[in-house]
Amino acid sequence: MKNSEQAKIICSSEADSAYIHDRLREYNARYMHDFADYNFHIEENGKIIAGIVAGSLADTLEVEFLYVDESCRGRGLGSRLLTHVERIAGEKGLKRILLNTYSFQAPEFYKKMGYTEQLCIKPAFDEYTQSYFMKEL
Repeated sequence: MKNSEQAKIICSSEADSAYIHDRLREYNARYMHDFADYNFHIEENGKIIAGIVAGSLADTLEVEFLYVDESCRGRGLGSRLLTHVERIAGEKGLKRILLNTYSFQAPEFYKKMGYTEQLCIKPAFDEYTQSYFMKEL
């Protein structure tokens, strides 16, 4: 085996990152249970205009990404996606949802959707804050 100092560090592609993620999930499955993906999107004219990427572990869902195309914001797409995921998570018996956001993204949106800020890092970088939210289902 090579000395760890000699091993080359390489920038990962999306496929490499997916492989790493899969291996970590495989390892974690020995100790954790009930993994599930909650990934959905909305299309318009064959183009994705909004999407949510989330995953559950045991009784908790963590939202990794919630995206709405800038030209489509204000139409309730983010609310629809988040409400859809909350409903499905609740039906599956999940107890809470966790997520984080920056001050230039959507902290007020999440408050409006019933999420409670658990932690705020001021500043996270430059003049921006990072907020961690939770919602009990």
